[in-house]
Amino acid sequence: MERRVLLICACGRREGFTYTMCSVAEHALKNDGWTVDTVFPIEMKIGHCTGCGSCEDGKGCVIDDDMESVYRSFHEAEIVLFCTPIHYSGVSSVIKTVIDRFQTLWYSSGKGPKYMAAMMCGGHEEPEFRGAMHVFKSLSITAGSEWLGELKIADTDRKDFSEVKKETENFIAGLIRSLK
Repeated sequence: MERRVLLICACGRREGFTYTMCSVAEHALKNDGWTVDTVFPIEMKIGHCTGCGSCEDGKGCVIDDDMESVYRSFHEAEIVLFCTPIHYSGVSSVIKTVIDRFQTLWYSSGKGPKYMAAMMCGGHEEPEFRGAMHVFKSLSITAGSEWLGELKIADTDRKDFSEVKKETENFIAGLIRSLK
C-alpha cells in the first residue's frame, strides 16, 4: 500500500529556512519510501474563502482555482505536514489562505487524513508559536486527524542552514519512527 504525505510549504522564497525545512523533510520521507506531494501555495492561484456558504451542500468549494489539486492530495494523504515561517506570532498568510479554504471540512463526511504535523521557524530568539499551533490543531480536530507533533525552530536570524537541516532531519526521523 502506497503511503502518501502532503507537504504544504509556505515559503516565500526558495533560499530561506522554511524552504530548507521542506526540502529536508521531503528528501527524508522519500528515502523512507513515502510518496510526497509537495505544494508551494505562493506559486499557485488560490483564492481566499469568501464565507459564501456554498460548501454547506457537501459539494465542496465553488471557487475554481488551484486549491482543487490541494484538496485531492489532502484526501489521498495519510499525513499532511505544514511548514511555515512565523509572522506576527502566527502562520504566514500564504498557509492561512490554504487552511481557510478547508472550511469545506465542516460540511463533508469524508473528513481528512489520518495524521497532521507542522514545522515552523521564527527569526526571534523566542518566537511565539502558540498562535500558529492553535490554527494547525484546530484544522486537525476539524479534519478528524491525529496530531503527530510539531517542530519549532527559533532564532533563525542567528542560525545557519546546517542547524536547521539537522533539527528537521531529527524531527522527521521521529515522525517516521512513531508510525512504524
